[in-house]
Amino acid sequence: ISQRHLSTRHLKMLVLDEADEMLDRGFKEQVYDIYRYLPPSTQCVLVSATMPNEILEMTNNFMNNPFRVLVKRDELTLEGIKQFFVAVEKEQWKFDTLCDLYDTLTITQAVIFCNTKQKVDWLTNKMREAK
Repeated sequence: ISQRHLSTRHLKMLVLDEADEMLDRGFKEQVYDIYRYLPPSTQCVLVSATMPNEILEMTNNFMNNPFRVLVKRDELTLEGIKQFFVAVEKEQWKFDTLCDLYDTLTITQAVIFCNTKQKVDWLTNKMREAK
């Protein structure tokens, strides 16, 4: 953005998912830098499972009249959605474990979280190959 390879002129909305994680991983300055290049009319959305003071401070610093939607912990699981967490001891076993889940369960839609973009790209390619 700062090198003008990406224009923000027509950007209508910026969504930062897992904003607390971004701050924990040291991306605070980058988030502020991105915001500086946004048109004033751009709607900003910060999504976070937790709302530490640093997130609340961020909303006050670069949002006009921020609107906060707070969900009670007991309302976090939506009806009809099953959530799974599987602890896998070794990294190299994770893909086979995921394939076992798909073979065992009837899964029509899923959201799979990865901690890096490289892992997302790798997993996408592996899943396409496994079809």
